[in-house]
Amino acid sequence: MPTTNADITAKLKALREDYAARLPQELTALHELAEQALTASGAPQTVQLTQLHQRLHKLAGSAGSFGFAQLGKQAKQLEIQVQQWLAQAVDPGQRRVFCIAVGALGALAQPDQSPSYVGVTDAETSAAQTLIYLLEDDPAVAEDIVLNLRHFGHRVEHFDRLEQAEAVILRAPPDFMVVDIVFEAEGRESPALIAALQQKLSKPLPVVFISARDDFAAYHAAVKADAIGYFVKPLDVIRLVDRLEQYLDRRRELPYRVLIVDDDETLAEHYRLVLSSAGMLVDLVTHPEQVLTALRNFNPEMILLDLNIPEYSGPELARVIRLSDEWLRVPITYLSSETDVDQRIKAMGQAGDDFIAKPISDRELISAVSIRAARSRQLSNAIDRDSLTGLLKHSRIKEQVDIELARTRRSGEQLCVAMVDLDHFKSVNDTYGHPAGDKVIKALAHLLRQRLRKTDSIGRYGGEEFVAVLPGCDAKEAQRLLDDVRQNFKEISFSVDSKHFNVTLSAGVACADVAHTLTADTLLQMADDALYLAKHGGRDQICIAE
Repeated sequence: MPTTNADITAKLKALREDYAARLPQELTALHELAEQALTASGAPQTVQLTQLHQRLHKLAGSAGSFGFAQLGKQAKQLEIQVQQWLAQAVDPGQRRVFCIAVGALGALAQPDQSPSYVGVTDAETSAAQTLIYLLEDDPAVAEDIVLNLRHFGHRVEHFDRLEQAEAVILRAPPDFMVVDIVFEAEGRESPALIAALQQKLSKPLPVVFISARDDFAAYHAAVKADAIGYFVKPLDVIRLVDRLEQYLDRRRELPYRVLIVDDDETLAEHYRLVLSSAGMLVDLVTHPEQVLTALRNFNPEMILLDLNIPEYSGPELARVIRLSDEWLRVPITYLSSETDVDQRIKAMGQAGDDFIAKPISDRELISAVSIRAARSRQLSNAIDRDSLTGLLKHSRIKEQVDIELARTRRSGEQLCVAMVDLDHFKSVNDTYGHPAGDKVIKALAHLLRQRLRKTDSIGRYGGEEFVAVLPGCDAKEAQRLLDDVRQNFKEISFSVDSKHFNVTLSAGVACADVAHTLTADTLLQMADDALYLAKHGGRDQICIAE
């Protein structure tokens, strides 16, 4: 699959050239079919008119995407005429006019639009550590922020002068900037300077301002500097981390998974390349009988379904998909040149969720699919993920254990599951209140996401208890990973009303190899038993199940 701008542009160009090369032959065949259909009668005429309608429909839907907009529009008008003849007798007086119009399509076989190639959006890859530049001239404040951010796995560089920071930023831009709004030593405010700096960069950097000021003018100045957050001193570092993680979560999101079902292989491939250029993962089905297999293998978040496919209608395929509970939540969007509003409404009433009209430009296609896929993911997250932490819910993390156990049997790799629990958490809630407890839970969730591997799955199992699923990991590596989390978590300083406190955690780990006969429930129980040993062995430790 092409992944670079050059690859995708070359593929799109080749598709367009191939389409243009085949077009004269297709238009000649259309003209011959029109002549045959309009001179036939009875059942043979119906068959030929049906074929003519299908080919005109295909041309109307594809021509615009390859730069032949006028050809597509004219083909659509002819398609509508054939559709009327399929419902009632052919008007003899219109036969010759229609055939002349089909023959005239050849005059439109020149592209009237420049290629709308879209550049590939390189997926932003998360480095092992997020690089943050801190611009703060108070040494004590800076030290506290740096230490806490580093515990969460971020790499932090501190600058106490704006000029020094600017030179480094222009040479090596960070992932984030955290900036004090006033540099006391210099007697200057930073938002205007940061706004000027942003203009020198190829793309604006996300910046969070911290300040003793809490007035509208300060907030407005921060917005003009492209701020994504503003925090009033004394700074609650956990809230700062939460804001950074929210932003990082959007960048870390996996590509949208889109399944295209369309019998027009050339047009479907064009759509695949265009959506791939925007960083999406796209699978194609050009033979409807393969749709169920594709669903199981690809697990899409959204389905683009052609409304008119020979032998199978789009609504029929949509209903086939909806027969399984597994695919009830996946939105189905019809993609068609159908202009009849009644037909659209009818299709939407038969298992469809939305409608996108052909022809559609590359940019519009990316926007339309991105918006719908994002909504689909938001709905899935609302159902599958814990609202406080953003981690998988109890049932979903158990499902993930099942999935990874099955994968372990196939791959021969080991699998470890960890049960993680906060120590003396009831005391935290009783002493500092439940909002403080929520802050501690969110902090641990952030730390687990930052410190564990990208291949690991993490869920909130209940209350202050978490589960981490670690595929391809043995007991020794699992202990190392979780001990790193444990040591960094105990160093994080929480505060409520100027009262500072720390929290520790304990964890139990259970592992399975290729020869295992364990179920998810058994493996989780083994991890829970190991957690029990850690708790009763003094807490603040990791225990491995025997």
